[in-house]
Amino acid sequence: MFINKIVTFAALAALTEQALAFNSHRHLHPRRIGAAKHTRWVTVVTTVTVEAPQETGYTEPTPGPASSQPEAVAAAPAAPPFRNNAEVAAPPVPLTTLAVVPKPVASLLQPVASYVPPVVPPANPSNGDKGHAGSGSGPIFSGKRGLAYNEATLANHFNDQCNGCSAWAYNWGSSPDGLASHISYVPMLWGNKPMFIDSWHSNAEKAISSGSKAILSFNEPDNGGQAKMSPELAAQLHVQHMNPYGGKALIGSPAVTNSGNPGEGLQWLEGFLKACENHPENCRVDFCVVHWYSQPQYANTLYEHIDKAHKICGEKPIWLTEFGPVDAAGQPADAASFLKEVIPKLDAIDYLHAYAPFMCSPGKLMSSANSLSETGKVYAGIS
Repeated sequence: MFINKIVTFAALAALTEQALAFNSHRHLHPRRIGAAKHTRWVTVVTTVTVEAPQETGYTEPTPGPASSQPEAVAAAPAAPPFRNNAEVAAPPVPLTTLAVVPKPVASLLQPVASYVPPVVPPANPSNGDKGHAGSGSGPIFSGKRGLAYNEATLANHFNDQCNGCSAWAYNWGSSPDGLASHISYVPMLWGNKPMFIDSWHSNAEKAISSGSKAILSFNEPDNGGQAKMSPELAAQLHVQHMNPYGGKALIGSPAVTNSGNPGEGLQWLEGFLKACENHPENCRVDFCVVHWYSQPQYANTLYEHIDKAHKICGEKPIWLTEFGPVDAAGQPADAASFLKEVIPKLDAIDYLHAYAPFMCSPGKLMSSANSLSETGKVYAGIS
């Protein structure tokens, strides 16, 4: 009985720290809002800061392989992508009263070692699947590793040095903004505001005609600091703005977080797919998209998150378009060691067709405009 209580106590503590880590990840998102780049911080228990994608006219991809030297940096650079000037809001009421729970005992949890990622053949979605029909089958890239970027010159430079990248990338927007043409660009409809919707169809059509193989739906609509909307509204807008490209490119679901709060994370995804089933035109969804942030010792929950999403999505493929380790305070943790550990396991999951860590920028995968960081070298397969 005593041992059972210890294990239960430790498990509750693990959930608590994961919840804190998830809340803290929200300040990590880079986005470009309006006509000029800037960083906006919004904190809800250290909540998200984001630079939403700058939606302009479609910029043709840069022809040919990127130069080994990136383009010169402008004399007046944009504001740095990470800044936290917001006051910390009062934390929401937790699902369970765990305030006095100490850190878990590592010997009792050992989350990573306890989970072996399942190896399952890729799903073959059928156009007849009511509510979330798809048009794709197997993987569309030569490998899984992709890049999440804001600056195309950095993505081009990184990809030129990457031994394991599959040459796909996205930037939370709908125009590649100078991404090299040999890298497969994946446009995203970030949110439902006019600044995203107005340019979406023109940019999506141009991207697909230029060779884009997939498109992404809304970014974290389950997160109040991102593209927040209800599952029902998201389903309605997905049908309106994503369905027209069914059969022309693979279509991803809205990307959800790994939050365990009611109505967020995978629970939101379930609600979205249910709303799709109730929509008279159904939603075109070829794969489901998830994000994950937590402390490295809970890496085991990354694989579980992917596995649960796969089941919720009707065993369709999964894309992991944002992930990374954070410490207890929500700051980036030792990503190099983390990637060394998780990449082989992610590669072993057959139904995980694509993944991209957060993100291709200085301080993350890059140490400067010209050099890969230690984390970047691990991801590029050269360390």
